[in-house]
Amino acid sequence: MNKNDENTSKIGFMKNAEEFIDRVFEHGPMRRFRDSEMKKERIKEHLLSIALFVTAVNYIVWTILNIRWEYWYVAVPFIFAETAFFLLLLMWVDILWKKRYHRRTGPPVTKEAYSVDVFIPVCREPLEIVSRTVLAALGIAYQNKTVYVLDDGDDALLKEFCESSGANYIKRSAHVNRKAGNLNFELGRSHGDMILTIDADQVARPEMIDEIIGYFSISKVGLVQTKQSYILPKDDPWGNSDEVFYDEMMPGKDQDNAAISCGNGAMYRRKALEDIGGFSTWNLVEDVQTSMELHDRGWTSVYHHEAYTEGIAPVEVVSQVKQRWQWSVDSLRMFFWDNPFFRKGLTFRQKVQYFHFGFNYIVFGVFLPIFFLIPIWALFSHGFMIQEPLWKYALIRAPYFTFYVIFNVMATEHTHKFKIFQVQAGLFAAYFDAILTALFNRRRIPQYKVTEKVALQTGFMSRLFMCLPHLLITILSVVAIAYGFVTIQDNAWFLMINIFWAVWTITVLGRFIILSLYPRLLVRWT
Repeated sequence: MNKNDENTSKIGFMKNAEEFIDRVFEHGPMRRFRDSEMKKERIKEHLLSIALFVTAVNYIVWTILNIRWEYWYVAVPFIFAETAFFLLLLMWVDILWKKRYHRRTGPPVTKEAYSVDVFIPVCREPLEIVSRTVLAALGIAYQNKTVYVLDDGDDALLKEFCESSGANYIKRSAHVNRKAGNLNFELGRSHGDMILTIDADQVARPEMIDEIIGYFSISKVGLVQTKQSYILPKDDPWGNSDEVFYDEMMPGKDQDNAAISCGNGAMYRRKALEDIGGFSTWNLVEDVQTSMELHDRGWTSVYHHEAYTEGIAPVEVVSQVKQRWQWSVDSLRMFFWDNPFFRKGLTFRQKVQYFHFGFNYIVFGVFLPIFFLIPIWALFSHGFMIQEPLWKYALIRAPYFTFYVIFNVMATEHTHKFKIFQVQAGLFAAYFDAILTALFNRRRIPQYKVTEKVALQTGFMSRLFMCLPHLLITILSVVAIAYGFVTIQDNAWFLMINIFWAVWTITVLGRFIILSLYPRLLVRWT
């Protein structure tokens, strides 16, 4: 290598190093919306995430080196669980590392430049609900639009309403491929440049199209997803506002061009849908799979962080579990049978973002319950997996736990509260069932029913069945605590640490049990 080549190599290395530092610590020009105002907070979050990473690695390595292999039947699941949560943590930090936001009005575009077809898929929802949705869609201020009500329920009253209100009523003869088939039926018959999908219970605001249509002036944008909002009980006990997902995860995924369709409030470019053969019919619902198909073909997605529709969310445990089970089955079928890492058209970061969906359900469905059961085993058996004194375990575990809690609060702008973890953890049984369903349904789509748009009066036994695993673990935890108090007299550290984790288990699962068995707590509306 001559001197000129050596100097060129050094310059290239220095430039790459500077770019890396700029990316990590947010130096350099802040060109995107909100970048400047978020710079200081991001630096704090990045430093905190580094501390979290160091303490996590230190804890896991120390645990593996000090494990008591005579308890292999507990130690092995424990190490797998800790490792799985660590991998999920790495993905979580990556998602939150830098979030992308957009101005409320989107890019400028010549008014009415594109024609828009508004699709409202309906399947036996009450006319009282659907009629509000249709009238709101007709009231969207954008003039160059056509509203289609896609009825898969053969509802004569709905047809009459559409004819009187001015909406186009569409009914297909063969009800195949669920919602995706319903959308595809009209996709092949209509001609608008863009397709806006609105669920049957979602009331749209007049400015909806005007404020997002400008993104499509960028030729490779195939999908724009807006935020979702719902009419919710006081304090949102089931966490259906999904603030962490819509306010934190989606902007993070948008940064990596991996923002997904959520079904409702999504606008697609017709050419993009035609490029992938229409809405995906492979899964229970079309949204996530269609998004991955679009990204795999090189189309770009945008997440617009503004809610333009307001709808109805489940308010009791049966509908809640059914909806979340359905979402998890779709992501898990993709994880097992259409894994993003085997998609050649996706970038590496897109692959990680799609992998995250399925892996999250596996971690909460399989590995989280291990943490519920270990303190029960320890208090009954008086066995512990670590060779070192328990005060050392507490000293190593505490920084990891503390940094994790602080990071979640700061990096999610205080939206990731303990209640959100309780909601997610309370669905572990539904996720476990979804894992089995996805594993045994590679080619066949599992059976499901559309989530009810009105509150159901489910019986006590149905609600009890939903929380039986939670009740069993909680009862065992209470009995184990009592047994430990009576039988463990000479090891205060052991007793204290395992009681702490048993109480943590009871606290985590207690919310799900109470809301399942006492749905009247949900009646207090704001």
